[in-house]
Amino acid sequence: MFNRFGVFVFSVLLLSAVACAAQSPNPNIFKLKPGVTVKLRANGSGAASYQWFKNGEAILGANMQDYVVNTAGKYTVITFSSGGCSSDLSEEMEVITESQISSDVSIFKRSESRRVLNTEVFKYNLLVRNNGPDMATNLQVKDNLPENLTFVGIEPAVVGTAGYNEETKTVSWAIPSLANGSFVELIVHVRSIKTGHVINSATVTINEPDPDPSNNTSIDTKEITGLKIPNVFTPNGDGKNETFYIERLDFYSENQLTIINRWGSTVYEKKGYLNDWTANGLVDGTYFYVIRVKTPDAQWQEFKGYVTVMR
Repeated sequence: MFNRFGVFVFSVLLLSAVACAAQSPNPNIFKLKPGVTVKLRANGSGAASYQWFKNGEAILGANMQDYVVNTAGKYTVITFSSGGCSSDLSEEMEVITESQISSDVSIFKRSESRRVLNTEVFKYNLLVRNNGPDMATNLQVKDNLPENLTFVGIEPAVVGTAGYNEETKTVSWAIPSLANGSFVELIVHVRSIKTGHVINSATVTINEPDPDPSNNTSIDTKEITGLKIPNVFTPNGDGKNETFYIERLDFYSENQLTIINRWGSTVYEKKGYLNDWTANGLVDGTYFYVIRVKTPDAQWQEFKGYVTVMR
């Protein structure tokens, strides 16, 4: 509008906001999230040029009808007519930048420290912590089991809900929120189905920006032990490789060994075998063995194969 001296007077209004700009109850205050912008426009007609101000100081080069703002401050504008007349200073538009909300969440995955034998059930502990500074929301934990493990069960989650997808072999744990300095834990039970090293990882994600993504994944390596059975031994009295020695047999509380010759006759049988069979009284040749061991979870496991006696 025009004042009584014929000078154009106008106000500043928001036309558009790039990404997020939330208007407060006061129509002349806008809240900006970090990294986004808001466009201010001087309303009016007949203006030939403009001058924008921030906190009362003229902004160099800001002489267009629109001015894009990405920092906090109090913004005003004046306009100039083609005849050189200037308007009154516009009403003030205050822009407030919201503080950046972030949470540094971490996950730590560890298996039981005890020795684990093949086919035995053991557990993983998944520990999720919020290192701050703000509340973390919508935490999603994923644990993809490798092929040499089978899923047994999940202990009820104290916080959130957890489940298992058999098709993808994935343990999922959803945590609605986690306050600064808090931690939660989930226990997953699995069974090993192969000896050797099991490498397993778990990850966590959140809604908020995470300043340290390096601790969003945790990898655990667990050695699964089992029997190492030779395919030949040489009981010739030289003190080397004299017996049918089965490595790690002493890990099993109960065991049985049966030796069968080529005609299907049992030539040696022992419960509680102590790695002391020397094929005494038998001719050199290949024999069939059956080894049965009782695992710590009271399950019997059987191994079959051939061993050659060579003196």
